[in-house]
Amino acid sequence: MNENRSQMPQDAIKKAQGSAAVRKLLASEDTKRMMQLLEQQGGVQEAARSAAGGDPSQIMKMMKTLMSSEEGARLVERISGQAERSGL
Repeated sequence: MNENRSQMPQDAIKKAQGSAAVRKLLASEDTKRMMQLLEQQGGVQEAARSAAGGDPSQIMKMMKTLMSSEEGARLVERISGQAERSGL
């Protein structure tokens, strides 16, 4: 029981650090640009709703289209690297 209690503050710290890392990643210029490119394709909200409902096919199609461009592929690679470096 004491082990669980001593683990709780560490878990809370990890969760807070993860939340901060997510906020930082979402605020990055790369993420903002990626969202602009996705929004140019149209249907982002509908694709997100479908994915949240269990059907990721629309969002996967949008990401495939995004990554087929040189700029989109670079953005995804950089964002992925940022997420990995922050422990996400």
